[in-house]
Amino acid sequence: MPQLTRRIYRFPRHALALALMAYSALALSQAPGWPPMSAEALAAAALNPTVVAGDSWIVDKTTRLQSLKLEPGAAIAAPAGRSLTLTVDGVETGIKPGKYQGDIVLTVTDPYLVKFSETLTHRLRQALYLDQGGVVEARSVLAGAGPFSLKDGVLTGAKIRSVGENFNGIVVAGGHYTLKDVVLDFKGNGGNDFAGYGAGIMSDGKDTTLVLDGARVTTHGAVRTTVIGNNGSHLIVKNSEISARTGELPADYVSNVTPGEMKDAPWMLGISGNVRATNVLGDDTVCTYINSHLSADGWGVLSVDASQNIRLTAINSRIDLTGPSGYGSYVIGNSTNAFYGSTMNVPTHGVIITGGHTVFAASSQENLAALNTSLKLGLSPAELTALKPAQTVVNSARYGVMMWGDATVKITDGTVFNTGEAVFLNKAATAAIEVDGSGGAQLNSRNGILYQAIDNDDPGPVMVDGLMVNSGVYREPVTPPAKVLDFDLAAAHKTDMVARFSKIRLKGDFYNAIRNRALGDLFGPNGPITTPREISGANLMLDFEASELTGVISSASARHLKSPITAADYDSLGRVVNTPGPAINNGVIVKLGGSTWTVTGASYLTRLTIGADARVAAPAGRSLTMTVNGVVTPIRTGSYEGAIVLQPG
Repeated sequence: MPQLTRRIYRFPRHALALALMAYSALALSQAPGWPPMSAEALAAAALNPTVVAGDSWIVDKTTRLQSLKLEPGAAIAAPAGRSLTLTVDGVETGIKPGKYQGDIVLTVTDPYLVKFSETLTHRLRQALYLDQGGVVEARSVLAGAGPFSLKDGVLTGAKIRSVGENFNGIVVAGGHYTLKDVVLDFKGNGGNDFAGYGAGIMSDGKDTTLVLDGARVTTHGAVRTTVIGNNGSHLIVKNSEISARTGELPADYVSNVTPGEMKDAPWMLGISGNVRATNVLGDDTVCTYINSHLSADGWGVLSVDASQNIRLTAINSRIDLTGPSGYGSYVIGNSTNAFYGSTMNVPTHGVIITGGHTVFAASSQENLAALNTSLKLGLSPAELTALKPAQTVVNSARYGVMMWGDATVKITDGTVFNTGEAVFLNKAATAAIEVDGSGGAQLNSRNGILYQAIDNDDPGPVMVDGLMVNSGVYREPVTPPAKVLDFDLAAAHKTDMVARFSKIRLKGDFYNAIRNRALGDLFGPNGPITTPREISGANLMLDFEASELTGVISSASARHLKSPITAADYDSLGRVVNTPGPAINNGVIVKLGGSTWTVTGASYLTRLTIGADARVAAPAGRSLTMTVNGVVTPIRTGSYEGAIVLQPG
C-alpha cells in the first residue's frame, strides 16, 4: 500500500495519521480489487510505519513501535518547542534515514534550555533529569535510562547508551542525590563542552549536590565530556572509572578557540585532541574525585573553563592522558586544583596554569580529615580509613607544570615529579612556587632542567569572520631585545617569578630567558593586565633554605629548535636551547640560607645572598671564580649585586 503510506504522513499529527490509516485501510479493504485487511494487519501497519521522501511526521506524544523506516528526504520531529528522541532497544540513536527494528520508542520531552550566550541557547535532551522533587518525566527520555530506581535520594540501576550526538545522560539540577553504579556508554560527538551540551553526567546549580559512586562512564566523540560540574554545584565522584576517547570532527569544522564553537584543543598549548574528559564550569563550583581512574586520549583529563573561584580536587586517584599529547589538569579563573595521593601520567603537561593555584600533597589522614570538612565530602569514618595514605606522583614525558598566567604552586609531603623536560615551564607568567622537601619531595628532570622561563611563544588565534581561528604562526624574534631602562634587575617586583625550596636535594638547572615580555602576556583571572605593546622585565627570584642544589642558575637567551612554528609543529612550542649570558630584562636573584649550591656551569646572576651557614662551591676536583661587575671577588658570606658571573674552572 505505498500510496496509503504516502497520504498518511502528509498530516502533521501522528494520532490523526493513525486514525486516518485505520479509516483508509478499512475503506480500501472493502473496495473492489483490494484484498480485505484484518485488524491484526491494521495494527501491524500502525506499529511499523514508513515515512517517505517529502513527507513530515510530527510526533505529538511518546510512541512505541516495532520498526520505523525513514526514507531520504523524509522528516520526523516533535511539535514546536519540544524535543524528540529515538531509542532502539534502549539505546539513544540519532534520527536519520534508515530502517530501525526492535523496541523502538519515539520520546517527546520538554527540553532543558541552557543559555550559553546572548545568541546561543542549547536544548538539552537527557535520559534522566532530576530536580529537588526527583525525576522529572517531562524532561527525561525514560526509554533510554535503563531499569533505574530512585529511593531516598539514591538512584540505582541506570544504564544509558547513546550512538547519536548531543544527547546527555543524566542532569541533576537541584537537590542532593547519589547515583550508584551508573553505567554510561556514549559514541558520537557532543555539541559544546563549555555548556555541558552532550555530556554524560552533569550537576548544575548552587542548590545541587551530586555524588557519583561506582560509576562506569565512557564516551567516544569530539567534545563528548564524561562528567561536568556546573554553576556552583557540588560534585563528588568516587570509586569510579571515567574515560573519554577522541572522535572525528565534522569535515567542515575550522579549528578555533571561540567559546561555544571550539571543538578541539588549542594547538598553541603544545597539545592536540578533541575531548576533555571532565570539565568544571561556572563560578564557585566544587568537584572532587576520590579513589577513581580518569583518562582521556587527547586534549585533557581534568579541565576547568569559563569559571571563577572553583575547587577541583583529586584524592587517591589515577589521572592518565594516554594519547600523544595533552594535559592532566587545567587551572584558570583563580581556581584551586589540588592533588592528594594521586598519580598523573601524561605526555605533555602535568598541569597548565592560566591564572590560579595548584597543590600537590599526600593523602595523609590529617589531610583527608581536613578535606572532608572543607569540601563537605560526607565521607564516613570507614571510608576515610579505607583511603590508604599515598604520595602524589606526576610522570610527564615533557613538563610538570606549565604557567602562562598568574600562578601559585605548592609542592609538599613526598610528592615526586618525574619529567622528560623542565619540571617548571614558565611562559612569561607571574608565578610563586613553594617546594617543601621535608617529607621527601623530589623534582627529577631527564634533560636536567628544573625551571625554564621563556617569552610567551603562543602566537594566538586569527580573527576570521567573527571566529578566533587557530591559524596563528610563531616566529622567533630577529632583533635583539630592547633594555627596559627603569627595570631594576636586582629588586623584587609584583610581576616577578618567585620560587622557594626548603629541605630538599635538587639536581638540575634554572634558566630565566624572558627578555621580551610584553605586559599583555601577563594574564590575571580576567585576562591580560594591559596592552601587549609595553615591554616589562621579569626577574627570577630563588630562595633555598636548608637545601642542596647541583646545577646552573642563570639568565639566558633561548632559541626554539624550530621557527616558524605552525599548528603542524605544535609540539615544538616550549622546546628551546639556552645560552647563559648577562641579564637584559631577566634578572636572577639567589638567596642561600643554610644551603649548598654546587655550580656546574657558567651562571649569570644579578643578586646573590650567601647566608652565614651557606656555601657556593665547584664540583669535586674543580675550582670556582666569581666576578661582580667584572671584578674578581671572593666567594664568602654576604650579599652581592650587579653583573655577577660564577664560572667553574
